[in-house]
Amino acid sequence: MNYIREKYGNPLVIITENGMDDGNSPFVSIKDALKDTKRIKYHNDYLANLLAAIVEDGCNVKGYFVWSLLDNWEWAAGFSSRFGLYYVDYNDNLKRYAKDSVKWFKNFLSS
Repeated sequence: MNYIREKYGNPLVIITENGMDDGNSPFVSIKDALKDTKRIKYHNDYLANLLAAIVEDGCNVKGYFVWSLLDNWEWAAGFSSRFGLYYVDYNDNLKRYAKDSVKWFKNFLSS
């Protein structure tokens, strides 16, 4: 963010499609797939540093969007990666389950 602030005169920035994936292994149970502590740590650390860039350095960030709400087909990876906050069971009529990161984001956004 500091590079963008310095190089381009601190333009308005909206961060879109930011996230990280988990592999989609058929050997991981749905129960275990919902425990996405790595994703929670990623977003927590990213947002903490983003806040520092805004507050301490004056970076002009006005929006942040997580990629993605649901697990889906990714252009480069097909169904081999899961980016979503909600687990989609491709084998059970696309039934959806909230991952632990959903609870974390609800708490983050309400605090």
